[in-house]
Amino acid sequence: MRVAFYIPHSATDGVAAIALSWVRQLTVQYPEDRYLVLSDSDLQEPFHERLAAVKLPRRFPLFPFWADVRLYLKLASFKPDLLVNTRSGQAVFGRWRHARVTSLAALAFAGQEVSFTPIPFSGYELLSGEEKLHIKEQWSFGREFFMLAGPLPSESQLTTILQAFSLFKNRQQSGLRLVLPFSLAQHYPKLAKKIEQYKYKSSLVITEQISPTQMAQLTGAAYALLSVASPGSALMTTVLAWRAGVPLLTVQDQGLSAIAGESLLYAESETKEAIAAVMMQVYKDETLRLQLIRNGQQLLSGFDFSATTVKLREKLRQLAEG
Repeated sequence: MRVAFYIPHSATDGVAAIALSWVRQLTVQYPEDRYLVLSDSDLQEPFHERLAAVKLPRRFPLFPFWADVRLYLKLASFKPDLLVNTRSGQAVFGRWRHARVTSLAALAFAGQEVSFTPIPFSGYELLSGEEKLHIKEQWSFGREFFMLAGPLPSESQLTTILQAFSLFKNRQQSGLRLVLPFSLAQHYPKLAKKIEQYKYKSSLVITEQISPTQMAQLTGAAYALLSVASPGSALMTTVLAWRAGVPLLTVQDQGLSAIAGESLLYAESETKEAIAAVMMQVYKDETLRLQLIRNGQQLLSGFDFSATTVKLREKLRQLAEG
């Protein structure tokens, strides 16, 4: 079977993160199949050596045809039995059987949807107290830290998170840090120019570009994770948080809460006040923090990611055969 995944905006799109988690595991469990990932950005995922990844030009409004032509030519060369995309509406998809990934980790096709859990990178796991201490000494001067996790938020969303952290620091006067695991200058050049004036800059840890393994280690050592980004981001990050045994703070969403239940702490809205409120809540209530972790571990025990991959591959095969 030959399956192509069209995954633009992989660094910032939560749906793209879900699709990448699937194809990464599919190549491990089914090396006899052929998988192609087409993206407009450099992929940092630890992919299996048999998976082919191709970078396409970014699709700009004034010149959409150039990206479409490159996409069409790559697909025509690969000759997929099925095309899986994370964004709909491009006429080029019409030549091949195709399905779309949704923000709630489902494959949508012909008016139907079938859900499959996002599959986390194996590097996300529970760490010992000694391992956590070593990582904190390496990255945050031994201090506990919140960490922004999952696909990157928009600049306005990141600004809101920084404002929420300011409210938290002002009210709690704690030594907690905020880890931003990316290059601020690369992804947010305008904000990077202003960060020197940020009141709590000394409490920020900006890692610059790090490897997937380092990202997993930081996740496992975090006091709590924050996910405020595109649709699908929090769902992907939820599974990572469960695997790492770390609570996740995010914004209330009906579809997400139906899946994650009380394993997450939900802000009432995407405002600095609401996000700061859940940061303070988890900081002041260690019992709540530990209960969130236990709830996540309990939900995680009900998932078999290998079996999920088997079912996903079978559905892809059915769609490919029509």
